[in-house]
Amino acid sequence: MPLRLYRYILGKFTSTFVAALAVFTVLLLMDQASRQVEQLAPTAKSLKDFVITFLVMSPPLLTYTVPLAFLMAMIWTLEQMKQDREIVAVMATGVSPVRLMPPFLGASLLTFLIAWFVTAHAGPASFQVYNERLSDLARQSFVNDLKPGMFYNGIPGTLLLVGGFDRETGQIDGLVMVRSDLAEGESGEMILARTGQVRSPAAGDSDIVVELTDGTIHPVGSAKAEYRSGSFRKLISRIAGNPAEPELRTRKLLMASSNRELRSGLAGMEPGKGGKKEAMYAIELHRRLAFPVTILLYPFVVFPAAVTLRKRGKAAAFTVSLLLFILSFFLSSVGSTLAYQGWVPGSIGAWFPDIFLILAGGAVFLPYWFTHASGRHCRQRGQI
Repeated sequence: MPLRLYRYILGKFTSTFVAALAVFTVLLLMDQASRQVEQLAPTAKSLKDFVITFLVMSPPLLTYTVPLAFLMAMIWTLEQMKQDREIVAVMATGVSPVRLMPPFLGASLLTFLIAWFVTAHAGPASFQVYNERLSDLARQSFVNDLKPGMFYNGIPGTLLLVGGFDRETGQIDGLVMVRSDLAEGESGEMILARTGQVRSPAAGDSDIVVELTDGTIHPVGSAKAEYRSGSFRKLISRIAGNPAEPELRTRKLLMASSNRELRSGLAGMEPGKGGKKEAMYAIELHRRLAFPVTILLYPFVVFPAAVTLRKRGKAAAFTVSLLLFILSFFLSSVGSTLAYQGWVPGSIGAWFPDIFLILAGGAVFLPYWFTHASGRHCRQRGQI
């Protein structure tokens, strides 16, 4: 009887989980596509470039859709069993409702392993490929559009003119570069150089790096008493192709780092003195385990509440699962913010959702367990 019942429950759960995972992933992919258009449009030269670069971002989205699909499937399955009076029938036989939990616990363990693999391995690897592809597209766009004897204004705040350019090697012969993207309060500048070299940007970076030799720098504007010019033997100029906050760039690089690289980065910082950077490393490292662990804790909160409450319908099941997931995500953001402010260690901030679920699970599940473990109340209670 239990094995047949468990197989039946897992069958209903699995079909709902797969459907929910597909729907939520597609929805997030569509949202991600709209966000990526602005970043990829300046560099992608074809629809193929855009689609491939966009699809590389699919695995990291599973970090969010897998836990959400698990919640949706568990609550939906229990709600369906209540509507069909199946839980009442099971309890009428004298079986404790707690005996219905093993299939959900087994499913949570398997889902946890999937989510952990995605967050700890597949996600970072996918981000690394995505960052490298962005860098390649940025350089290809620059290389293809820069033409000798013609002004190039494809980089915000910068105007380029080259006498000669080799697309294969990136070698430049004769360059005039006028920049107006300097810090606030600084005037623009004009750089003249005899030769130069276009470098490939770092992974995840859309900036253009140009190494110039034998040149001069002049302020842009009319000559005044304080007019100063200078010369250089070698100058490395970093031109922002897609300006972004340094913190955002750091986060993108961290998300593409392996667990070993994150641990190595933390080991190189003096404990407690790394500031916000240390918190970012610690949060990213611990989040990769803390977020999947929430899946192991969800059943202890969801099962007692779903079985005890009266029938609310599938719309309520969807709403409850979404709200619980949003609450977990909100607590994760709160923990990260507190860690960035230095109020809690990053290792603690990443575990805020899990701490809440442990407390909530204890408050909800333990009383339910002591009441129903023996099954003596199954026949008297009419809570379904």
